Amino acid sequence: MRITIAAIGTRGDVQPMIALGKGLRAAGHEVTMIAGSNFRGWVAGHGLGFFPTVDMEALMNSDKGVAWSESSDNPMKQIRAMRDLMSEYGQGMIDPVQASTAASDLLVSSFSAQPLVQTASERSGVPWVSAMLQPQQATRSGPASIMPVLPRSTSFVNRWSGTLAERIVWSIAAETTNRYRGQVGLPPHDAASWLRASRGARAVMGMSREVVPPPPDWPNATFTGFWFLDEETGPAAEPLVSFLKAGPPPVYIGFGSMSDRAPRQTLELIQDAVTRSGQRAVVAAGWGDLPTGATPEVCVVKSAPHHWLFPQVSAVVHHGGAGTTAAGLRAGRPTLIVPHMSDQPYWGRRVHELGVGVKPIPRHKLTAATLAARLRQLASDGASRERAAAMGEKIRAERGVEAAVAAIESVRGR
Repeated sequence: MRITIAAIGTRGDVQPMIALGKGLRAAGHEVTMIAGSNFRGWVAGHGLGFFPTVDMEALMNSDKGVAWSESSDNPMKQIRAMRDLMSEYGQGMIDPVQASTAASDLLVSSFSAQPLVQTASERSGVPWVSAMLQPQQATRSGPASIMPVLPRSTSFVNRWSGTLAERIVWSIAAETTNRYRGQVGLPPHDAASWLRASRGARAVMGMSREVVPPPPDWPNATFTGFWFLDEETGPAAEPLVSFLKAGPPPVYIGFGSMSDRAPRQTLELIQDAVTRSGQRAVVAAGWGDLPTGATPEVCVVKSAPHHWLFPQVSAVVHHGGAGTTAAGLRAGRPTLIVPHMSDQPYWGRRVHELGVGVKPIPRHKLTAATLAARLRQLASDGASRERAAAMGEKIRAERGVEAAVAAIESVRGR
């Protein structure tokens, strides 16, 4: 089959989809990815075709992208920021979806591209599969709900709140989606028609059932396990190698693709917290503009492969992206999540509920004192470390990509 995967988002959205694409390619399929133009070399380097959409690094570092990243204290502000981004960059997402459809036998969509891919499928007749890295659909299950009223219970109230969350997400994408539908001669969606279309799709869930228990009210969903891309790595930067050898395992701290108006102030906050906690830390600058280098307590790196670094650290502290959460859990390391936006509060809550990490700190509440206290808790909680190690063993035994390939092939046969 000729399969197009729409992975519109930051690195954490794209990396698992590359893993899925490589699995489909190994099974004999021709795979093309739609992703941010800044990921062209990365995607092509894995032997996958490429359709570029907007530069996601530039988007996240724009004023609107920073406003989105810094909106953890105000849900309405977050929604407005997302609508502004979709309005400005939406056509740059529509064009590659439309262009790739004619050369596809099957469309696979990550969460952010779903309304556009569903429209392309409806217009062309090419079937589509929803490839989810987060449990975004409404359900009675509290553990599988993004926005539950009763997070530890099964209740119709959770499905009601989940439906409200789905409608809010639709309101963010509505203008761009209906612009596209008008361009191809389809009637506009309203919230009800979009929910019918999205819930009727075959869904392949790239997440572990150890973390997200499959809800019985998702009949079209197949849970496969996380999708990991373990890339070959050359020699790590010498300051990092020396730092790891110079003392006890450090804590990893990194906020991935989350933009920051004051990255140096954030680094100073982290350094202060590390000093207060009496620990060492590897800090990943991500897309932030920070100088790299090492002191006895803190080593700042641009980035480092999670599958290589995480087994060498004592705990992981991060923003709560689905991919980073999965990598930390697979490594069997206790976790602290500092959610900024989107699905990140969900992963923070689940890590804490499962007892494999400590209570999350929303980004707007992050201080040196709160971070230091959580770092001390991570270091002292032996039960959490044991549970995290046991969780890691279970996740490492899963074969998520293989299961996802089989589920996708079953949609149209080989």
